[in-house]
Amino acid sequence: MRKVPSSIKEKDLYKVNLDFTGQRQMTDSLENVEFHNNSTLRIWYNDIPACYDMHWHNAMEIIIPIENYYEVTVKHQTYHINPEEIIMIPPRELHSIQAPAQGARFVYLFDISFLSMLNGYNGIMSMLTHPIYITKESCPALYREILQAFEAMKNDYFANHEYSDFLIYSHFFKLCALLCQNHIQQLSLPAESQTGKKREYVNKFLNIIEYIDLHYAENLNLETIADASGFSKFHFSRLFKQYTGFTFCDYLNYRRIKQAEELLTKQDYPITEVALRSGFTSISTFNRLFKQMKGCSPSEYRSKNDYEL
Repeated sequence: MRKVPSSIKEKDLYKVNLDFTGQRQMTDSLENVEFHNNSTLRIWYNDIPACYDMHWHNAMEIIIPIENYYEVTVKHQTYHINPEEIIMIPPRELHSIQAPAQGARFVYLFDISFLSMLNGYNGIMSMLTHPIYITKESCPALYREILQAFEAMKNDYFANHEYSDFLIYSHFFKLCALLCQNHIQQLSLPAESQTGKKREYVNKFLNIIEYIDLHYAENLNLETIADASGFSKFHFSRLFKQYTGFTFCDYLNYRRIKQAEELLTKQDYPITEVALRSGFTSISTFNRLFKQMKGCSPSEYRSKNDYEL
């Protein structure tokens, strides 16, 4: 990873090329991400010792310190990110940031909403629903390749040529594929699946996730899905948690809240109808889970997101 620019001139060049403003724009807990020149990504060099309380934005955020640490808290877990380590924060995920008095890091913001049109989307998004903390120890086989991919993205962004976005997203797609393949390799599947059946198991869970993503508004339950998949309830629960990082119930609620976010920002439905269209039969359960996951009520979320639309 390239070190912090040593000269004042080079530092200034980073800031000019990256549209560095020195401040991130917040409206309550919503960060208003500014992309420029019709782009859907942004990268910048940041040496500001600013801290940010819990907030969220529609873009995926990647942070790579290059001098001193950086601390990020997501889902009640704090990650102490050292130089050349990587944290990937999912879109619309509440997180806070603590910066040291001195330090520098590169920050990447990507709008990945268009991924929903690609084959394999469900498998990738099931992995990207949780923070991904990449270190030499956590990802020894791929760490250097992943770090180099982010380095290539940064260099292409700085080059500022006509097809920079295409090149940057090509690196990003490859990185996502590498992470998914590595995730599959790390799965602890039953002994009989280690030879020849691993792909069958993975495809089965991809189909399960796709089914949930299509039928989340229906009355889905663990027993029915497990039975339809050919697994016992216990076996299914263990494998589903291992593959997605969620329990079945938590993933279903996550998917329903995700749909509610879409409806709140793109439709003018009453809150009760948003809850019903998202699969919730109880408005109180909907309000409670929404506030738990997003840090605000559905109506507050709609009001805040108006600033970004």
